[in-house]
Order: sequence, then structure tokens, then C-alpha cells
Amino acid sequence: MLTRRGWAVGIGSFVAAGAGRLFGIGELFVLAVAGIALVSGATIWTRTRRIRLRIQRSVQPVRVHAGGQARVELAVTNLGGPTPVLQLTDPVTGTLGARLGVGPLLGAERVNATYLLPTERRGRLRVGPADVAVVDPLGLSRTPIGAGPLTTLVVYPATQTLVPPRLARGPEPLGIAADVHTLQRIGEDFYALRDYTAGDDVRRIHWPSTARLGRPMVREDEVPRRSRVTVVLDTRSTAFDTERFEIAVSAAASVVLASASRHDPLRLLTVAGADTGFVTSGEGLAQLFDHLAEVSTSGTGSLRGVLAAATASVVGAVVVVLGGTAFDATRDIEAIAAAGSRSSSLTVIRVGGTGEVLPSAGSAYVDIATAAELAPKWAAAQTAQESGAVRA
Repeated sequence: MLTRRGWAVGIGSFVAAGAGRLFGIGELFVLAVAGIALVSGATIWTRTRRIRLRIQRSVQPVRVHAGGQARVELAVTNLGGPTPVLQLTDPVTGTLGARLGVGPLLGAERVNATYLLPTERRGRLRVGPADVAVVDPLGLSRTPIGAGPLTTLVVYPATQTLVPPRLARGPEPLGIAADVHTLQRIGEDFYALRDYTAGDDVRRIHWPSTARLGRPMVREDEVPRRSRVTVVLDTRSTAFDTERFEIAVSAAASVVLASASRHDPLRLLTVAGADTGFVTSGEGLAQLFDHLAEVSTSGTGSLRGVLAAATASVVGAVVVVLGGTAFDATRDIEAIAAAGSRSSSLTVIRVGGTGEVLPSAGSAYVDIATAAELAPKWAAAQTAQESGAVRA
């Protein structure tokens, strides 16, 4: 295909030919023929190049928080004979992409190139597939010769350093702890004996009791206490504008990161209906952050329903990140009051509140208008909740 310069030369040549015929100027005909010959020769030259390349790309890291640094490293290896100048374009979602010039390569020669990715906003960036083209020495014609791989970079929400949420005091019931699939099911201290049921680990059979009672008995040990943290994110489109929703997502991610530093089992719920289930670390935590990287507002969902699900168990902390411009603030207040009566540790972060006073009995309340207000107000609320006061 012709480059912008090639189109300019081609169109100019036809205009010169028309003007030469109209005014009877022979020199214009000569100029037009020369221009057309140049464009035609450049096209033939680029299309007859036989070039074989291997393109490799790595993105480090593949997951990064907004504002962090992510680097792309491209490696182009010539698998054939000497090459002319090549033009490499690496598309990046939301940008014009990277344009790199690759000088002539000898057989088996390899060249590396590096550039930084934009990470100002959370989301999923598609990098590639890289497009390589042969360009003639005059820059008139460009012929694609291949494409490289496709890579994805996940940009997590920006976070702030927070203290972990206050946890409820008291032991965690055995049955509740066992529901979290990532927790260790076998403790160290004896808890009870029970009858053997299908699926029990035979290594847990208590043989002395089995011999004495004449039926298989299984030893249960006390499961170490692992208080859990549930983060509820308001995703109603009526509760946020775009800027405030980004602050809310960042606040939710900050709470998740703080709880993960304490190795708490974590669960993310959204008003739109998403539920990650409880996770602790590794791939499960990465998938939770992946969801926060792509979450958006929705016109569906019930705050009351998701709060009921979050507070169905009294064990663990519940953190609600709420929009401050909800269409029906009265229902929100009622839903939070009901959740506070069921939860032993409830913290509400409201972004861009309009002045309505939320119920504070049994819960902490943080009202923020900007992301910078989160860390100090959160710390004050956690301290106040620990001492019995609950408003920040």
C-alpha cells in the first residue's frame, strides 16, 4: 500500500499530467511520468521482498497498579537474508501505539526495543499484535509482511496504604471456618469426636474410640481462627459520576490490599451481583483485583440484597463502599442500619455524600470527597470504632 508520501506523489503526478495536457506543457508530462514510475517502482520493490522474522514480546509486570511502571520489550529476529529498513507498529489500547524503525538486519541478526506503557487508568490494555512492514528507501510504499503476538496488561486501581479493618473479637465457629476452601481444615488442638461419614479422611479416624464404641469415629481438631473481610462495592449508575466511581473503586482496592497484607480471607461483592467468594492469596487474590480493574457502573442491583448476603454471617469485618448520590438515599440508610445490626464489624465509606446522616450504631462511617481523604479518615474511623466512637 502507498504511504501518505506515496499518495501525495501519485496524486501530484496525475495533476501534473492533466495540467500538461490542458496547457500543452511537455515538461509537466515528463514530471508526471517520473512520479508515476517512482510510485510504481516503490510498490513493486516492497512487494517482492522475501523476509522472514520472529517477533517476541514480554510485558513486565503483566499486572500493575494504576500509576505504576510497565515495560514492553520487543525482540525481532531475522530468519532469512539481509533485510531493508523495516517499520514496526505495536498497537496499544486507547493510544496510537508505539512506532519503531528497524534498521537493516543481517541473517540471524536480532534487535531489541523497549518502551513504557500508559498506566494512568485502570483496565485491561491489549498490546499488539505487532505489525511489521517493508518501506522503500523513498518512503513511498509500505507492504506488511507479518504480525507478532498479542499480550494483555491488567492495570489495577490505584491504592493507598491503609490499616487493615478492625476484626470482630471472639472465636470463629468451626463450621463457618471450614466453609472457606482456602483455609487449612486440620488444626493442632483436639476439638471433638464424631461418627465417620463418607468422604472423611481415613487418617482422621480415632482408632481407640472406634474399638471401644464399635463404630468408626473421627477426630476433629480446632480450626485456627481466621477472621474474614467482605468488601461490598456500590456499582449503581445513579450513585456515582465517573470521577467518584473511580475513587470508590480505588477505596475498595485499598481495603482489599490492606486486608491481604494481614492474610485475611477476602470476598468482593458488588451491587450488580458479582461475588468472588472468599480467597486468601495467589491466583484467587489476583482474580479479585482483575475484577476491580474492569468493574463498571450498572443500572441493576439492590444494595439491601447484597448487604444481606454480606452480613449473613456475624463473623468477620464488612466494608461497604457507597455512592453518595443514590436516587433513594432513605432506602440506603435503612439497608445500612439493618446490616449494622447483623454485623459485628461494619465500616461504611461514602464517596461524595450529599449530607444525609448514615446510621452509626455498631458501625464506622467515613465520608470522603477525594481519594486523598481516605487514608487519614479511615485510620481515624478504625481507631474510633475500637474505642467505641464510630464517626470520622
